[in-house]
Formats: sequence, structure tokens, C-alpha cells
Amino acid sequence: MRRFIASVAALAAIVFPAFAQEAAQQEATRLKIDQEAKAFIFIIDNEAVALLDKAGLHVVNGIEYGSTLTDTGPDHIKMRIAAARTEAEDE
Repeated sequence: MRRFIASVAALAAIVFPAFAQEAAQQEATRLKIDQEAKAFIFIIDNEAVALLDKAGLHVVNGIEYGSTLTDTGPDHIKMRIAAARTEAEDE
């Protein structure tokens, strides 16, 4: 029994630091929700690279795209958001 407990303890000492390290690596890229600022903050390599709030999308560096950008106006976007919300509620 003592040998079993020692084996489990040794295995835990090896495995759990690996889990902690893996979790830290996963958190290098994340989406932070800032309720006070009412914004989403995009973090890559532990650095804030973009912010999405009511005023729009703000990025530190460039935006790259392969098709077109279309100015449809805010009313069109609001309708698309409402339609997406309705579809999600139906599922």
C-alpha cells in the first residue's frame, strides 16, 4: 500500500506541473471580457492587440483581408446581429 501511495505521489508530481504549464501556454491567447469598460479585449502572446466595444473594432496593427470591405451602414449590421441571435435561440 505504501508503495502504491508513493507511486501515485510521484506520478502526480510529474503530471500536475505539466498540466499547469500547458494551462499557462493556453492562456497566452485569450479573449478578455471587461465589464467595466464594456469591451472585449483580444490578447495574443499576453499582449492586448485589439479591442471591440460599442464604438467599433480597434486594432494595434493592420487588418488584412482577401475580399472586399463593404459599408452597409449600422442598421444593416444591427439586423444581421438580430437575425443571428434569433437563429441561435431557435437551436
